[in-house]
Amino acid sequence: MEIYAKDKTDKYYKEQIRLLAADPKGMKERDLIVKEHFGGEYFKITLTGKDGGEKYASKSILTLEKLYNLIDAMPMRRYEKSKE
Repeated sequence: MEIYAKDKTDKYYKEQIRLLAADPKGMKERDLIVKEHFGGEYFKITLTGKDGGEKYASKSILTLEKLYNLIDAMPMRRYEKSKE
């Protein structure tokens, strides 16, 4: 997951980070790596699959529910869950 924002004071960035930090177990379970990029003109999120392809992009805050639903629907995640 990549988060783009003007800087760390961006209100959308701060809220997104707060949401992600609220569930470290869920983030770890999904092998989610968060990369932050600063200097852009607006807030944006992209979600990249393990295959390297972009799976989701938005200029809005992403809730954990939506994030997890997106990840859990990906073929690699479904495969991993079937092995548990």
